[in-house]
Amino acid sequence: MTEETGAARRQEGPSPGLAARLVGVLLSPRATFAAIVDRPRPFGALAATCLCAAIAAGWLYNTELGRQMLLEQQIGGVETFGVTVTDEMYAEMERNLENAGYYSAIGPIVSFPIVTFIIAGLVWTAHYVILGAHAPFKAMYAVVTHAGAVSIVQQMFTVPLNYIRGAMTVPTTVSALLPMLEEGTFVQRTLGLVELFTVWQLFLLAVGTGVLFNRRTGPIATTFYSLYAVVAIAGGFILSRLGG
Repeated sequence: MTEETGAARRQEGPSPGLAARLVGVLLSPRATFAAIVDRPRPFGALAATCLCAAIAAGWLYNTELGRQMLLEQQIGGVETFGVTVTDEMYAEMERNLENAGYYSAIGPIVSFPIVTFIIAGLVWTAHYVILGAHAPFKAMYAVVTHAGAVSIVQQMFTVPLNYIRGAMTVPTTVSALLPMLEEGTFVQRTLGLVELFTVWQLFLLAVGTGVLFNRRTGPIATTFYSLYAVVAIAGGFILSRLGG
């Protein structure tokens, strides 16, 4: 995107506040992303996403039920690789979860900034190198962090639901909506890696990227979903072969 294009898109009037931007991305993404890339402020959205995830995880794993669910998930992960969990291993894993709430709260604060930076860097570099499109990296980073508004909705939906269900399995995958699929098959494992909130977030990222680089959303979304499908298929193949 040339500087002339960005200047032509520049909006008059005050920039929307953080709450308005996060809600606007969900309800009116194109117009909201236009305001975001015009005056990029990525760190407020990033802080809100990190804080929401930290509070949700910290609360869940500070409860007895949350720690028990996490323990069962860890045992299931170990058994995926054919390891039999002994009583001694069970006791050690249980002891390690005493401070799970605090570690889980710290995790998003550390990982989210890194992940969003990497995603922004990959998308920005691909457009710059392959397509020759130009835009400020800060604006790209703002697009990615504001697409994280979906993560806030996801936490508000899945954490209480998992607590009520008493299970750590992700309830919003395609396979969770198709319980008739045979457990452990390639199709079931692949669809288990396709998560609906992630699909939504990729669409918003495509909209924001299209606004930033002045390109159509369709081809960008197709590229994102194709890459996601490749990852899901590869992961489903590996997990089905492991027999987990």
